[in-house]
Amino acid sequence: MLRKWILGVITALAVAPIAVSAGERVLSINGNAQNDVWFISGEPSMVLNGFDLNSFGVQQPATIDRVSIAVHTPVPGQPIDVVIYQDANGGSPADATVAGRTTVDITQAGVFTAEFNPAITVTAPAVWVGFYLPVDFKFLSDTSGPSVLTYWAWTPGGRFDPANLGSASVLGPADGSAPVSIAMTGKARITLEITGANGSTSPLATPSAPIVRQQPGAANANLAVLVAYPNCGAVLFDTGDEVVTWGDSINPQCREVPGWQAPASPQGYTRRGVLYDVFFYKSSGLISGRLDYEVTHCIRPAAEDLNTALIGLAYGAPRQWRILPTERFGDLVCAEVRHGGNLSVFLPPA
Repeated sequence: MLRKWILGVITALAVAPIAVSAGERVLSINGNAQNDVWFISGEPSMVLNGFDLNSFGVQQPATIDRVSIAVHTPVPGQPIDVVIYQDANGGSPADATVAGRTTVDITQAGVFTAEFNPAITVTAPAVWVGFYLPVDFKFLSDTSGPSVLTYWAWTPGGRFDPANLGSASVLGPADGSAPVSIAMTGKARITLEITGANGSTSPLATPSAPIVRQQPGAANANLAVLVAYPNCGAVLFDTGDEVVTWGDSINPQCREVPGWQAPASPQGYTRRGVLYDVFFYKSSGLISGRLDYEVTHCIRPAAEDLNTALIGLAYGAPRQWRILPTERFGDLVCAEVRHGGNLSVFLPPA
């Protein structure tokens, strides 16, 4: 079964949903930056997060190539089933069917990502991502309040068949109700990376796509982890992502660049203020592609733009803007960045 470990952990600023990147969206149902630690005891147990693709604006069929879990304490050498389920009718995943499955060995704390190559195709509007975890494994959840979007499943004294969730003796949500009867007061930090039926280009490049609007950030977000770049005073990055998630193995940098270098703005959006260039180094040199883990970036926009300001990131060859899901924290707007490239403030269509 799953039990809470008596420890509250404060980690890096979290923004959900996470960034749009290179034809992928990283979907998260987490609502704040604070963590609780939970552990597996008694028998192996599966923890699952549910994702309503329609609510995220993801068209089906869609493909999923990566899923992740935030690990506090792994149990190396113990095989872990990672399963993607699709659910045609929503609600309980008891009748969900397996869309894809792999087995992994998680050996380190931090954000673990399981890759599916080829990517898994899903055609149903609801998706569940489950990690079948061994005894003594510890994982993180947020503290954003009870939810039926995180489920647990186990069979006392043994194992159930992950290909059939309905075969688990215990299957239910993490909201304190029977049969699980554990009040998690939050959601597991499990995410997925998905490409919708509209292809790999940013959905914001077409006039028919939904307009991105600024969202309010969590009132208790830990902003102390943010530090301004020396050469880009209005841009801050999350040192928790740098030191904790990345294990202090990257070096984020930023510079101001002339505005004429900016790619054309997405239709309907207006670029405002300074144009920045952010880039990331490892010991092996410049990271030229997609980052393994996101790094939260915040910009302090002009006061007259603060109420609606969004963050845009441009990368690729040629560079194209993606308007990122953006949250406001006081006089800052923040988004998750998963590529080096141009960074700037945008205003949405009126």
